Amino acid sequence: MTDGRTSAIRIPTGLWQRVVLTVAGAVFLLIAIGEIAQEPGGSKVFGAVMGVVSVVMIYRVLRMGLVIDDSGITSRTMEWTHRIPWCEIASVDLADAGSASGLGTALAITTHKGRRIILRSLAGYSTRGTTARLRQMKAQLDATLAGHRTGCGTCAHAGPA
Repeated sequence: MTDGRTSAIRIPTGLWQRVVLTVAGAVFLLIAIGEIAQEPGGSKVFGAVMGVVSVVMIYRVLRMGLVIDDSGITSRTMEWTHRIPWCEIASVDLADAGSASGLGTALAITTHKGRRIILRSLAGYSTRGTTARLRQMKAQLDATLAGHRTGCGTCAHAGPA
């Protein structure tokens, strides 16, 4: 999955999802600036807090996605960042994203300790194209995991994925 010992592969969240969330963050930021800029009637504290939250939201949205490198997988959503080292991964599966927004399919990592981590950063609506893309990504992750286990003295005892 990586192109050598130092490079990483970044798989961003879908373009439209990033665009919509970035625009929403920009709108909130404009509202915050309006609150701060108002004369005495404006709530400057509310505007400042809303402005900081908007900037953080835009920053997180632009970084959403999956990063795969020699040390493991990093999944970034707007709320969380999950870093999973290769040695902790027992399996990669397709799973229900469990989202109220209707996102249906996502990749899930199961660790050797039994923890299940849904990679919501790449979750998508259950369409044929999304499912096919996730199946292809799962196959790539399985191959990378198997390659890691072959060359790793720490987790080689774990066997194939």
